[in-house]
Amino acid sequence: MLNHKNLVGRCGVYCGACEIYRAYKDKGKLLLEVTKKYNCLPADVHCDGCGVLPMNGWARAAGWGRDCEIRKCLHRRGFEYCYDCNEISACRRWNELAEECQASGIDLRANLLAIRDGHFEEWIEKQSERWSCQKCGKPVHASEESRCHACGAYQL
Repeated sequence: MLNHKNLVGRCGVYCGACEIYRAYKDKGKLLLEVTKKYNCLPADVHCDGCGVLPMNGWARAAGWGRDCEIRKCLHRRGFEYCYDCNEISACRRWNELAEECQASGIDLRANLLAIRDGHFEEWIEKQSERWSCQKCGKPVHASEESRCHACGAYQL
């Protein structure tokens, strides 16, 4: 059974919309696209979400998955989430990621505040809804393409 807390990225990202997570969970065409993009075997694509990264997860892309700089920093400092750190505003890596996400309409700061303030279940539900195909209802991943990998419908 899926532990939804595993889908809460320590940086405020919703792992359920990650292409690696979606490729691992959904298999099919997306898995083949990811293996081609990262030049790896289908068996190499494995991720159950950031909540379990110390034990398993994607490590092919430098700086992400088990090799995530943010996760390593949090571990060194004894924090679970970026909101625990009072230096987040000066964090180069987190700010770069927040900028990348903002371009896709994802507000990491607002996500972290919702998680910190105890609105975890509501946040997960909202993210799950947001990252579901408007046509077929299957989960989609955040991408430049904006197409559902299950049915091909364009996502707004």
